[in-house]
Amino acid sequence: MTQNIPRARKLLSFYPKAYREERGEEIVATLQEAAEARVPRVSLSDQISVALYGLRIRLGLTSETMFGKALDIAAIPGLVMGAFFGVYLLISGDLPVVSSRFFYPHFGPFLTVGPLLYLVWILGVVVVFEWPQYRRRIGSVCMTLTVVGELLAKLAHRNPNIWEIAILVSLGIPSLLAPDVYVTRRRILPSLGVGLVTFATLFFATNSRVNPGFFNSFYWSGTYEIVRRQPYVDVVLLALFLVLWFTKRREVASATLILSSPWIIVGVAYPMSLQYLRVDSLNVVALIVWAVGLVCIVTTSRYRPQPPASVELSALNSGS
Repeated sequence: MTQNIPRARKLLSFYPKAYREERGEEIVATLQEAAEARVPRVSLSDQISVALYGLRIRLGLTSETMFGKALDIAAIPGLVMGAFFGVYLLISGDLPVVSSRFFYPHFGPFLTVGPLLYLVWILGVVVVFEWPQYRRRIGSVCMTLTVVGELLAKLAHRNPNIWEIAILVSLGIPSLLAPDVYVTRRRILPSLGVGLVTFATLFFATNSRVNPGFFNSFYWSGTYEIVRRQPYVDVVLLALFLVLWFTKRREVASATLILSSPWIIVGVAYPMSLQYLRVDSLNVVALIVWAVGLVCIVTTSRYRPQPPASVELSALNSGS
């Protein structure tokens, strides 16, 4: 018999009450069998695994809930959006030649480490198309290398604008939170379509596509241009979300809202960080609608106990 069954029962507190009542004894029994197969105690890895899965159920991040399914849909497209955003930043922020009386002419890649960070995302997308079941690990690597690279580059004053990097890193969150399933569809064409739409929107929504000069580069004014035109994009995104939601395609609608999150949040957060830039009221409205939509997604993804088999059978018989 295991020596730490009381500790195993404490792990059940990570699970919702309905799930504990339904499958709590089964979880404890499984931990007991796993412990007896090794040593007479519950291993630390088993405890961590049980606790993490309990948190995923409590937050609705499993493949059985709408939130989990939406994250599954948004995971790979989010990484592709990050790669296309990186390509756009490379073209608009790093390729223009710097020439002023304070600088000798240089090309962008010698001023920031941005191209290296964007290359990480491009390679990550290539790998995730080949092995989609490892999307969580690939997303984690892309996000970690980007954050570490940005911090190290900042020490040498060779970092891209932190707001663009924040958007880039945020696009990897869906792959990090999505349910870890063994078989994952690649969704190559839809994902590439999302990436191309992102690139085209940025191309037509900003003016600093190829602006020579250090102080006119995209890293200097690009975030301002994105935020200034963000309300128009928000209207399209939120309208798309509402149409999909009320036409009962709620998983796709939720994935759309999830992928819109970084842009909508930065639309409000960026002006608030600057004293001279006022927050656009339309961006605030978009943020409120986004928050309400996210609450609807999360609340409809709470775990609900399954009806007993006898109840299901009687309901089936009464229906027939």
